[in-house]
Amino acid sequence: MNTPPTSQSAWQRTTTRRVLCWLFSWRIIRRCLLTVASVVTLVVLFYAEENWRGRRAWDQHRHALEAQGEKFDIAALAPPPVPDEQNLALAPMLKAIYPYIHDPDAKRDTNGMARLQSVDEHKRAPGNEAELVLGSLEQDTFADLEACAKFYLGNTNYPQPAAGATAAQTVLTALSKFDADFSELTAAAAARPLGRFPIHYTEDMPSAMLLPHLATVKHLGAVLNIRATARLELGQSEAALGDLTLAFRLADSIRGEPILISHLVRIAMLATDLQTLREGLIRHTWTEAQLGTLEKQLAAIDLLAEHNHAMRGERAFSVSVVDWARRQGWKVNPSNLESGELDHQPSWVQLELLRFMPGGWYHRNMVTISQLHQDSTLAVVNEHTRRVSPQTAAAGERAFQSLPGGPGSAFVRTLFSSSPTKAAVWSARMQTWLDAVRIACTLERYRLANGQLPDSLAALAPRFLKTLPADLIDGQPLRYRKESAGGFILYSVGWNQKDDGGTIAWTDDKKQSVDPNEGDWVCRVPR
Repeated sequence: MNTPPTSQSAWQRTTTRRVLCWLFSWRIIRRCLLTVASVVTLVVLFYAEENWRGRRAWDQHRHALEAQGEKFDIAALAPPPVPDEQNLALAPMLKAIYPYIHDPDAKRDTNGMARLQSVDEHKRAPGNEAELVLGSLEQDTFADLEACAKFYLGNTNYPQPAAGATAAQTVLTALSKFDADFSELTAAAAARPLGRFPIHYTEDMPSAMLLPHLATVKHLGAVLNIRATARLELGQSEAALGDLTLAFRLADSIRGEPILISHLVRIAMLATDLQTLREGLIRHTWTEAQLGTLEKQLAAIDLLAEHNHAMRGERAFSVSVVDWARRQGWKVNPSNLESGELDHQPSWVQLELLRFMPGGWYHRNMVTISQLHQDSTLAVVNEHTRRVSPQTAAAGERAFQSLPGGPGSAFVRTLFSSSPTKAAVWSARMQTWLDAVRIACTLERYRLANGQLPDSLAALAPRFLKTLPADLIDGQPLRYRKESAGGFILYSVGWNQKDDGGTIAWTDDKKQSVDPNEGDWVCRVPR
């Protein structure tokens, strides 16, 4: 029998009233409150335990390494301050790079920066398709001054040579536009033996450190090397040595900065400097005394120690970034991280989850990143024995790739990329070239004294070289071979640890790019 509509509505109202009364009864409310309190307590206890465990793990890890002399503060790794009057970085011409020195509110020196930016060897003239063809130590090529002269001829951005000028004279005439600038910089370098740029190492977020000096000093060094090459072609070895010495000083001005990019820029600058030195060797322009001076300059450079210092800075940078994110807590802005403060960007979901990570998980990431550096990037290069281990690098890569997923490594894959391992290859290869060019200087000294090259490197010691640098990879003497057409070749077995007979490994058939992980690391000085 159907319930009348009025009776059905009354029944529904009664049922609803009973359910609401039950839901909002003190017994149910008490149970809900107890449940919520229990969940909140569990969450609080979970966060407290994870924070304690993570913090404890980081403190133990940090204290253990600090007891061994390690440092985790970028500012503590920075080169010590130097007197202003002895600091090349504060010379009038370079001081304009940074708008602040001792006064953070100082205005930017726009005139000074405009002057620095005007020192440009590659300002193209409309319709001129010629290129500056310079040599490459890596690719075993040499400068084409005829091509460089075509770039400057008719280019109204530069002074023009007299009729009948040679290619080298044309290049020098064009670059004479900057003679006053480099004369001033040379005088400053002579009066200021030290160098330290005023980087703000104490930024709360490490990636906020500005490094505008790197591009400037690299560019100034490039102009100096072009001038030096042209002077070597004209037999002006003393003037070329002055340019090359100043280029070395500019490269030295960023030595000791605990920043990976600074180290890599220094490597690039040294590659250009060594190429210029090699340009003088193939022309037999350097004198005995100049070769001795250059050899001593090269002997003073220890890129293996510099590499490890940069890696310690890289570790300090990475753990500081994670700690910065930890201190932001739920306030961390994922868009800030996506804008380029991290090398490899996590997904949007991962970034949003950062807001809710316990602080202890950040500390776990810091431990993992630091330990990876300790076991791999810092263990690959032994500055004391002068050996570099590709096997240790490979083991570090495997350890990195086998890391378990999860919040304990959320930042690791972002901040510990393959760049540190690549830096070990670049550092080892450049130190090998430094050693090889240093030996090349003594070989040229031997040739000047004896009229011919020696049959083996053993003939250089002890008169020309007290100790022969060994191959950083296998510990054996660098391979040396005289070439039938004259000249010689020096090489290391390279990262693949195999003697390929002095063969460079190219990544393509056009020989436009070299694979540093394959083939030999070659320094050739033709006749």
